[in-house]
Amino acid sequence: MERSDIPKHIAFVMDGNGRWAKERGLPRSKGHIAGIGHISQVIDFCFKKGIQYITVYVWSTENWNRPDEEVTNLMDAIARFGPDLAKSLHKESCRILHCGSRENLSTPVLEVIDFATQLTKDDGPNILNLAFNYGGRKEIVDAAKKIFSQNLPLEEITESTIAANLYSHELPGIDLLVRTGGEKRLSNFMLWESAYSIIYVTNTYWPALQDEGIDEALAYYADSRLRLNVN
Repeated sequence: MERSDIPKHIAFVMDGNGRWAKERGLPRSKGHIAGIGHISQVIDFCFKKGIQYITVYVWSTENWNRPDEEVTNLMDAIARFGPDLAKSLHKESCRILHCGSRENLSTPVLEVIDFATQLTKDDGPNILNLAFNYGGRKEIVDAAKKIFSQNLPLEEITESTIAANLYSHELPGIDLLVRTGGEKRLSNFMLWESAYSIIYVTNTYWPALQDEGIDEALAYYADSRLRLNVN
């Protein structure tokens, strides 16, 4: 595959963790733990492919409506596995960003986020962006509030102004958006950033996504660019 056919920014909607666990007779919490643990394998493969920016949709603002036990188990998994993931990526000179709100997050989870972002703040050029406690509409609303507070004249508010005030202001737009689990919807995920994304949906659940499945998504991306005559 030519370098121009490799997306600069790939994003994953990590869906299917609960169903993956259920099919194996396991509680949903085990699926979330498996999903968190699977991030390392996926991003390692993507970086080796030459993809510089990777975003993973870990937790949406709508997920707070899930059963209390499920929410607690996932947050515990973040607090438990987050530091080790950060240390591992730091050794690989990968920078970690947090894309989302800090509202409603517990102190232990915030400490993990701050530890990861501070530990890797000087790393790069590869970047892992964690969309955690994230909602696309909330991101745009928060950006609008920030712009309003700057008292800018209306004629100075452009698409670039909005982009500069998003959670993801340090990232380019998403080239390839991969959704696992078979659902064909965005689920309020990076609505601004995915405006021109090529979208690939696989029935494979996130914890079961292997290198071959990612290669299929990359091939779909390359074929789509060719069909759309994108240079």
